[in-house]
Amino acid sequence: MTPSEHDAPSDAGFTLLEILVVTMVFGLLSVALWEGLSVGTRGWATQQKLYDHSAELEDMENALRRIIARAETSDTGQPPALSGASDRLRLISWLPEDGGYHHDIEAGLGLNAQHQLVLRWRAFRRARCPTDDTSFHEEILLRNVRAISFQYYGRKGEVHGWQDIWRSPSLPLLVKIHFTFMTPDRAWPDISVRPLMSGGES
Repeated sequence: MTPSEHDAPSDAGFTLLEILVVTMVFGLLSVALWEGLSVGTRGWATQQKLYDHSAELEDMENALRRIIARAETSDTGQPPALSGASDRLRLISWLPEDGGYHHDIEAGLGLNAQHQLVLRWRAFRRARCPTDDTSFHEEILLRNVRAISFQYYGRKGEVHGWQDIWRSPSLPLLVKIHFTFMTPDRAWPDISVRPLMSGGES
C-alpha cells in the first residue's frame, strides 16, 4: 500500500515571504517603541527645564521680598534710605548672619550689560571709618532678563498713587517689580512687596 499524502513528511522551515513579514513587523514595533521612548524623554526634559526655571524664579522672588520688606527708614537729615528709578533700586536693608544676628547693608538692584539681574551690596555703617571695607559684593539673582521696571506706591502731593521715581525720605507703601524676559515663552507675575517699616502713611 502506497503511503497517503497525509503521511508524507512536511518541511519545518519558513518561506522567504514569512521571514520578510516577520522582519517587517519587528521593524515597525521597534520604530514605534523608539518613538514612544523619544517622546517620553523629550517630555521629561521639557518638564525638568520648566521646573528648573520655576525654581530659579522662586529663589529670585524670595530674595527680593526679603531685602525690600526689611528696608530701613531714613535717618534725620540724611538722604533717603530707599530711592529708585524705573529701572533700578537702592536701599538700606539687613541680612541674617550666623547665630541669628543681623547687620545693615546698602544694596542696589538692576540689570547689567549681560541681561542679568544683579544685587550689589556691602555692609552699611552709620559712621564710616577710613578702614571700612567699601568694596561691593555682587550676586546674580536672575539671567536672561530683557528689562526690569520698578514702581512705587505712596503719597504724591495730596493723593496716593504709583510712581516711577521715588526720592521721598519715607518708605513707599508698596514696591512693584515687572520683568520682561529674553524669550517670549518665559513669564513671571509682577512682584509686589510692602516694606515692613513703611507704616500706614507715606
